[in-house]
Amino acid sequence: MIWHIAKKEIYHNLTTLRFALTLILLPLLMVANALIYGLGENGYPARNDTYHNELKKRQTRLQTIAGESLAKLAMEGPGTMPKRPSRLTFCADGTDELIPGRVRMQVSGSSSRSGDSRKEYNYKWSGPWVLEYSLDSDSSSTQRIKIDWVFIGVLLSFFTILFTFDAIAGERARGTLSLIMSNQVSRAQVLLGKYLGAFVTLMVPLAIGILMNLIVILLTGSIPLDGSDWLRLLGMVGLFALHVSNFIFLGLFVSSRVTNAVTSLVWLLLTWVCLAFVFPSLLGTFVGNLNPIPSVDEVSLQKEKQLKQIRDDYEPFDNKGKLAKAASTEDPEATRQWAEFFTKEVATKTRFADEHLDRQFRQVQLAGDLTQLSPIACFQYAMEGLANTGVVSYMNFVRQARRYRQTFTDFVKTEDRSDSASLHIYPVKEGLSQKPVNPAAVPQFQEALSYESVLLPVGLLVLFSALFFIVALVSFLKSDVK
Repeated sequence: MIWHIAKKEIYHNLTTLRFALTLILLPLLMVANALIYGLGENGYPARNDTYHNELKKRQTRLQTIAGESLAKLAMEGPGTMPKRPSRLTFCADGTDELIPGRVRMQVSGSSSRSGDSRKEYNYKWSGPWVLEYSLDSDSSSTQRIKIDWVFIGVLLSFFTILFTFDAIAGERARGTLSLIMSNQVSRAQVLLGKYLGAFVTLMVPLAIGILMNLIVILLTGSIPLDGSDWLRLLGMVGLFALHVSNFIFLGLFVSSRVTNAVTSLVWLLLTWVCLAFVFPSLLGTFVGNLNPIPSVDEVSLQKEKQLKQIRDDYEPFDNKGKLAKAASTEDPEATRQWAEFFTKEVATKTRFADEHLDRQFRQVQLAGDLTQLSPIACFQYAMEGLANTGVVSYMNFVRQARRYRQTFTDFVKTEDRSDSASLHIYPVKEGLSQKPVNPAAVPQFQEALSYESVLLPVGLLVLFSALFFIVALVSFLKSDVK
């Protein structure tokens, strides 16, 4: 009986204008998506070329520095680390245009130290490298609508409303609902039959669109997909199914609560607008005002104040301060003083940079957790998690860069201990080995994918589906069929 009702719903839906529009629009958007992200100027091939060019420059720089000496490598650091572009950006572009595509491990500053006429040295020093986070965006394009799978999914939720707003209210108004219930059929069977009818009707155009999208990508060869990518794409199809199910059950709930289809449509449209736009925007604003983050200028002023205190204590520009003597291999004590100064200066810069970014991360995480009260936001975050895009992906990238920062430092110290001629004083170039290093031995940064961020939104999507089904069923059980 359930399938009989579902077939009736499918046949009815196939004869409507809304199905024709869905059948045309979804495949059209999917093809446009494949062309934009596969062949466009900001698509994966262009991003991938930029990424590999930066990797090549970084490798050339490391080979040059390591070939000079370990000391120079230790002071100048590993350089810029670009973030690998995701091959599945076309599925969930996220806010990648606004997110820095790299972190910089660069020299923190340099200065010259010249003694007066009574001094025998002219000492030029530069501070050790620090991990810095770019605040600028590489994107110079104007704001545009991103036709990725997430956008198509949001649009699909709108079409789901159009297919369900009159599923029960319309039958009640036409008097056909009482005829259906006069047969040996339960209300749960009617509800599941209508769910299956709407689900199949919506998934067919979506499946056609996805197939056309992937065929275009494969034919153009613009985005090479491997086995793990296909598994993630399969997971995204499952997310689409959950997403559609949520709004079908929501539509059936509202349709069972009102007496006519027009009222049902109005309430569903208002709900959709709130879930898709109003609710996330208001929560983002609320979190920003609840826990405001100091501006970059304010953080810079606080950082410079502490750096000035450190410099006043050590007086690196004064012949009479703790650093009156130049660091050298012949004067270990002076070299240790410089190492102490550099260590405190770098620690201060690192602490301010890390803490400021961590506060931003916590604010974004809080806003994301709150906005996941909307099933549309859950769908977006789950898609971005599988695609390895968006803010959560950048947060994971930064955490891995920080671990690499420690790995690189440990490598320098380990290599230095093998040179008996070195003073083993880090981080001063005169206190470290002056021998060259094998560039192949320098640890490379490898970005690893993490799918932990997917678990919560997927779990919430399943919970929303169960909750909306229950409230729809209870509402239908208590509603009048006439």
